[in-house]
Amino acid sequence: MMLNKRSRKLDFFCLSCLAAIGLVALLSCSRSGKGSEAKDQGAPASEQVASPEAEESQGNTAMKAPQIATDEAGLIDLQMCPKDYGSLSVSVSEDYTEAQVFSEGKLMQTISDPDGGLVATGDDTPVAYMDANFDGFVDIFIGPGESRTYSTLLLWNPVAQQFERVGTLGDPAFQNIMLHPSGKSVYEGGSASWCANVFFHYVWEDNRMKEVEELTVVNDSEQYGEYDVESRYTLKDGDQNLILATDNVDKLPGVWKSVVEKYGTAD
Repeated sequence: MMLNKRSRKLDFFCLSCLAAIGLVALLSCSRSGKGSEAKDQGAPASEQVASPEAEESQGNTAMKAPQIATDEAGLIDLQMCPKDYGSLSVSVSEDYTEAQVFSEGKLMQTISDPDGGLVATGDDTPVAYMDANFDGFVDIFIGPGESRTYSTLLLWNPVAQQFERVGTLGDPAFQNIMLHPSGKSVYEGGSASWCANVFFHYVWEDNRMKEVEELTVVNDSEQYGEYDVESRYTLKDGDQNLILATDNVDKLPGVWKSVVEKYGTAD
């Protein structure tokens, strides 16, 4: 009888142990499944790190170009461009050799040219914002942009996430710059002397300006020989081949008439 009782107690004890082991195993599996779920879901949003592509996209979104309405001829001149834009600001050194670009008051980039300088002018150094190369991003124009002055154009590079200078001081000079968005062209030029003006028509190639036309306007017929022309308006291509020579401004192709009228050289 004693053996039977002890046998029953052992059997009960064994069954209890097995039940306990099974419960522990079940809880362990349950926790393991939740852990896998957490891994699949990834880290909380606050801990996730943005990819370089996402950061670049956000940076470029902040650098969208200003919307500027053209005039009746489809042109945008420097006076039509905003002098302030978003969180951007520019500070130019007194010797015109350095420009600092700020975003939300923090230094974003420094552009310097200790040898040639950024601007050639004896007056102040205005800043204007535009989309000079028609890529949808804001570009910065530094300088007066007037005849017989040299200014600087900075293009936003969406890949490098920084501004890059176009050319060098005086090449191009960026005198009286004018944009033609529908033709994706840039016009600039100005006074060559008391009686003549020279203007250039550019298109963009890999963020470099390629000259496609040059217009010489000589207002005094007695000075034609000085500029090797026979008419008031002489239009040549980028290789200096003659396109048109005329005394009638209405015969100039494209937007040239509007360009010279805007600069006051068509009277």
